[in-house]
Amino acid sequence: MTRTITYSLRLGARSSAEYHRTIAAFADGWIASTLPQVADVARDFQAYLKESGQAERSETEIAFEMLVLGVLLREHGADISLQPAWYLNLMENLVRLQTVWPRLEPVVKTCRGLAGGIWTRRALRESGPSGVTGLNAWLRANGEEGRARRLEQWEAFLTTLGDPRPQQVLLRCRALASDFAERSLLDLGKYTDGVAGFLSNEAPSYRFRYDAAFVSRSRLEYHLGMLGTEILNRAYRQRFLSAGRKVVIVPPCMRAKPEGECQAVETPFGARCQACTPACRVHQVTRLGEKHGFEVFIIPDELHVFGSGAGPDDLGLVGVSCALTNWSGGWEADSLSVPAQGLLLDYVGCTYHWDKHGIPTDTNFHALQALLGIQENGRQANHKESQ
Repeated sequence: MTRTITYSLRLGARSSAEYHRTIAAFADGWIASTLPQVADVARDFQAYLKESGQAERSETEIAFEMLVLGVLLREHGADISLQPAWYLNLMENLVRLQTVWPRLEPVVKTCRGLAGGIWTRRALRESGPSGVTGLNAWLRANGEEGRARRLEQWEAFLTTLGDPRPQQVLLRCRALASDFAERSLLDLGKYTDGVAGFLSNEAPSYRFRYDAAFVSRSRLEYHLGMLGTEILNRAYRQRFLSAGRKVVIVPPCMRAKPEGECQAVETPFGARCQACTPACRVHQVTRLGEKHGFEVFIIPDELHVFGSGAGPDDLGLVGVSCALTNWSGGWEADSLSVPAQGLLLDYVGCTYHWDKHGIPTDTNFHALQALLGIQENGRQANHKESQ
């Protein structure tokens, strides 16, 4: 049996089919109970988006964004307020340097880890930005630019409201988070039993690593990611099905062989499998793509490569990644006008964050085919059918 590091969608079974049924039912219930609670804020936010010339979004997407705000402020607000602006700016600049000069990535990551580790050990004398402004600065300092860009719209929206409305909206976001914390633990907690042990036993050893904040995310944030992938898949579904070109991007941790032995060839859109290992799950997804007419690449360094090639009306992406990252990948693709569908890894195991030797990861192939509109008999589903 594969070792569970933080979460597992299989619960000891061979398949994650039960999880996919559970998250769909959970999302149905969450949407039904939440939309009436946020209808007035959703209407005001939709009006703000329209007046400011930004892309409109559904009430369900807006409700989820309010939940994101509530969860992130609940989980990180106190720590963010203790990180002064100069420190957040330093960390953001290091992240930017890493992006502009990829050859310096190992050195920059070491510097980020040292800066973060030293800061957590020093006496806290300064206060930093708070609220949504502080949250966005903290996200950028941790390399989460896509999330910050989306939540910047909420920062701007709140400034258009007269006092005390901004604080009232944020209090409602926090209330959504509190309710979600209870409900998600009951329904989704069985999939995240390993998180508490990892946070207690292993996360402290990451103190001087660049990804210390990432691997230290709470159980609640895993549940947020699970719901987020389901919500955004529904929001982008029809646009995705209408796209003429389909691409699946998979993480390198799904390879059977480590990086030095894998024979995948680099392309502008990420590495392409060369079929060196028949049992490799990347190879198997690639063969499925050859049969059904979609392309497969190992995740590139930046998603923007997909927004600069085929054109926004022609390309639909399926992104496979872990529960902590998958949903915000949907936001990033949407910012490029590329509709995406997300699919969670059944468990984590990459060498970048979770296991020094690496555990080859896996995902649910039936769920992948369903996202791509491939019916059980192998035919491509009608693009007009709803999911």
